Amino acid sequence: MIRFPTGPNAPADLVALFRDGLRASKVEAGETVVVYADTLTNPNYPAAFLAAAKDLGAEALQVIQPLVPHDPGQGSGRARPSKLIQRIMTGANLVIDVSTAGMLYSSDQTEILASGTRILRVREPDDCLLRLLPDTAVRERTLRGGERLAAARRLRVVTGTGAELHMEKAERRVHLQYGMADRPGRWDHWPTGMVSTTAVEETVEGTLVVGPASIVFPLERYVIEPITIRFERGVAVAIEGGADAIMMQEFLARGGETNRRLAHIGWGTDHRARWDILGSRGADGGGGAEARSIYGGVLLALGENRDLGGSNAASIHMDIALRHARLDLDVTPVVDSGRILVSSIA
Repeated sequence: MIRFPTGPNAPADLVALFRDGLRASKVEAGETVVVYADTLTNPNYPAAFLAAAKDLGAEALQVIQPLVPHDPGQGSGRARPSKLIQRIMTGANLVIDVSTAGMLYSSDQTEILASGTRILRVREPDDCLLRLLPDTAVRERTLRGGERLAAARRLRVVTGTGAELHMEKAERRVHLQYGMADRPGRWDHWPTGMVSTTAVEETVEGTLVVGPASIVFPLERYVIEPITIRFERGVAVAIEGGADAIMMQEFLARGGETNRRLAHIGWGTDHRARWDILGSRGADGGGGAEARSIYGGVLLALGENRDLGGSNAASIHMDIALRHARLDLDVTPVVDSGRILVSSIA
């Protein structure tokens, strides 16, 4: 959960910022906007989004759902909008998802998007949103990177001293994030800049070294000791190292083999994103989206990936932002340790 200040005057600083964010997502007069929140959402965000949408001439309303479901056995993980709330969302042009955990990696979100409703996820603290305000340069870089990734068929990640991870992409589609839900049926997350795809799960073979200063989410932890992960037929069959490896093992052990399958792979596209953001945030829990968006940083994940075009149904999703890694598309290196090597997509 992201912790925000909740002073009564905070929305005064947010309305203009959120208005700019909504403009980037093509909110226009006459559109309908639903702000989807839960009982632990900071109240300043929905209030400011309602005002910003109204300023743009849109009809806006807020829906609040309990964070903890009626059946405690369901847990309080991903947001689970009720059928009534889903019907409200599918009748809107735009949903602003400010719920605590969000709807990503859920069939609910997939159904809402299929109706043509676009969804903008917003959860980061206001300073991150301001510094990484949706930017046309990031959008264009992401689109160009997506075209290059779409044309590739085989991917390779090189980490450590010669450690390599190979996989087939085949015809799998690409997934783009640039902080704008700017067309019908599109989901995006402000502030994120990212190009990614899902590999054909059983083709993933080789070894991945997660080196020091890499970041593991949702543990929100900079790696201290290298983690060596060995994949066979798409499954992480061995995870070796020190305390960080043990924490990863424990997290992935919450489910079966599906939690240890590669979910997606790609790179960050936002030149403004800071690698040190998690270390400098203090206790507010923000910065996760920014750290995933580092320009030229290789990001991969384990677990659930069906709403990204994959076929792995899992109970968790773990992102890993690699500090030092090279990503090759077919036989061409395109990203290496914070650099985009191909000028046409840089």
